Amino acid sequence: MVKKKIVEVDLSKDGTDEPEEGLTTQDDQEHGIANGEKEVEERSTEELVCELDESRILALDYLNHLQRLTAEFDNYKKRTDRERAEIIEYANVNLVTELIDVMENMERGIASARESQDRDSILKGMELVYNQLKSILESRGLEPIDAVGQKFDHQCHEAMMKESSDECPNNTVLEEFQRGYRIKDRVVRYSKVKISENKEK
Repeated sequence: MVKKKIVEVDLSKDGTDEPEEGLTTQDDQEHGIANGEKEVEERSTEELVCELDESRILALDYLNHLQRLTAEFDNYKKRTDRERAEIIEYANVNLVTELIDVMENMERGIASARESQDRDSILKGMELVYNQLKSILESRGLEPIDAVGQKFDHQCHEAMMKESSDECPNNTVLEEFQRGYRIKDRVVRYSKVKISENKEK
């Protein structure tokens, strides 16, 4: 809001009621103030319109940029999902390729066993195939879990039954029904065992 300033004219100097040079009457001042307010108002409206247009253009740019990013992210997500599915589907290609040799050696051993009555040669052939398969699995990190004589460990053993025993400490593995295996630090199959139970303890 513009404050009005009223100029007081000193009439005692020359006895006239005209203002001194450079001064205006109150009506002139009010008229000038009104024109100035109108100009300020018109200028402010034009500035606001310009700012609004600029804001709209900027908002459209942001919207287009966001839409592009969303589309790129969707494409990236679809691509990574497809690649992940392919990795899972073909993760065991190398292992399966190595096992093909084992399978073919077993086929030859079976065919040879049908034609031969030599048990020693058949047994020797089976041992060769077994060692080949064991070597492949060990190269992949597979190793058996120790069970018999060990203290029961629920992280790698599965107790199938208990048996009273005064010769072994409580919860000692007495017998292994099925061997367990781990790959590095991950158990892939638990050992199914029988454990001791010392009733006195």
